[in-house]
Amino acid sequence: MTKTLVIIPVYNEEKNIRGVVEGIKANNIVFDLLVVNDGSTDGTAGIVKELGVKLINLPFNLGYGGALQTGYKYAVVKGYDLVIQFDGDGQHNPVDIILLAQKFSAGDTDLVIGSRFLGNAQYRPGAARFIGIKLFSLIIRLATGITVTDPTSGLQAVGRRAFQYYAQMGNFPEDYPDADTLIQMILIGMRVVEVPVVMLPRQAGTSMHAGFKAIFYVVKVFLSIIAVLFRKKIKRMAK
Repeated sequence: MTKTLVIIPVYNEEKNIRGVVEGIKANNIVFDLLVVNDGSTDGTAGIVKELGVKLINLPFNLGYGGALQTGYKYAVVKGYDLVIQFDGDGQHNPVDIILLAQKFSAGDTDLVIGSRFLGNAQYRPGAARFIGIKLFSLIIRLATGITVTDPTSGLQAVGRRAFQYYAQMGNFPEDYPDADTLIQMILIGMRVVEVPVVMLPRQAGTSMHAGFKAIFYVVKVFLSIIAVLFRKKIKRMAK
């Protein structure tokens, strides 16, 4: 049986985290749960403790990527075979955890991405983020030959070969590990597939991509992609 860990990175999600954890349990998902509390200043940690879920408290805010990498390192140490990364804001559907795990178990993949743009998806991001997603998808196709419809999805199943690589990456983005890290994984031979998933509306709080943050996010990830491709070119020239 595949030993599976669900990693839930959170930052100030006291209004959402209870519903997220209880929603997972209500769907009879028996995988281990790990909440990585990324230096929250609200009551998030106390609620997680009350729910009896494994909790790692980071002493200060590392960023979404830093919290994820902490979870990957935990998975390596504890000998897990599969990690499901699942956001703590209530926008991911717990039933999709099983869908991703089943797709991974079918074999021949290292990463299963939950795409909000496949199937009968109704996901409609803001204009800046939508343009960014389409741009990142185009760059990935040009750089790798692989089509990824949702390169910024936070709902992913990550196999051991992939999360071991993530765990030891010295340049793993602390804030937005999205299309840039995906390109790195494909270029080193990781196999990527997508499955359709449903995005739920956020119940409380503010998205880390709200307002002008979405524009900053697109610019930042775009520059990070350029850096990834430049480093790859330098390595080829050095051989």
